[in-house]
Amino acid sequence: MRIRHWLAIGGLIALVTVAGAVFIVKYGAENVIGSGQAFVEKTAVSTLRTLHWAQGLFRERAWLDQDGNGVAEFGTMGQLAGRDRLPSGEVLPNSLVPSAGTRVTGEILEAGGYCFRYDLPDSTHDRERRFIAYAWPRLLDAGRKIYCIDQDEQIYETKNPEGIFGCDGPGPAVGSCPTGDPPAGWIRWKNKTNKLSVGAAP
Repeated sequence: MRIRHWLAIGGLIALVTVAGAVFIVKYGAENVIGSGQAFVEKTAVSTLRTLHWAQGLFRERAWLDQDGNGVAEFGTMGQLAGRDRLPSGEVLPNSLVPSAGTRVTGEILEAGGYCFRYDLPDSTHDRERRFIAYAWPRLLDAGRKIYCIDQDEQIYETKNPEGIFGCDGPGPAVGSCPTGDPPAGWIRWKNKTNKLSVGAAP
């Protein structure tokens, strides 16, 4: 009887241990994945802010003035990375965009599990005043959201309902970043309204 008693207790302990392990694997893994995604997404926003700062410094130093009117323009990712020559024939002495552990392919920056792209207007007049930078996940499970930032440091986010991911694809559609009050599907990041304009006066 005593042996059966201890066997029963041992079986119960084993059952509880297995159930606990299953719970930890299932819900613990979900928490780890969720925490990882939150970290990657937070880092993506930080990188977008760096790209905003980079464009501000690029204009401040007047490295590009294609129309020669004395008002500098924003540059491309390749130009800010110090890879592509400016119309003057010069290249930047140092990259203004994050370089450690990153890669610039074409006009796409890969950094921290996200892909980043600058969108610039066609005319030099508008490139003196406006730009958009997008961030979208390199792998769909690395991060869920798409972010964008403009020349005024307004940051918007969407839950990426179209499932856009990968740095070898086009990324978000040109012109999809909101201007002013965001449309359905987009919100201001953390409901913040920033105002740090790096563009020329209208």
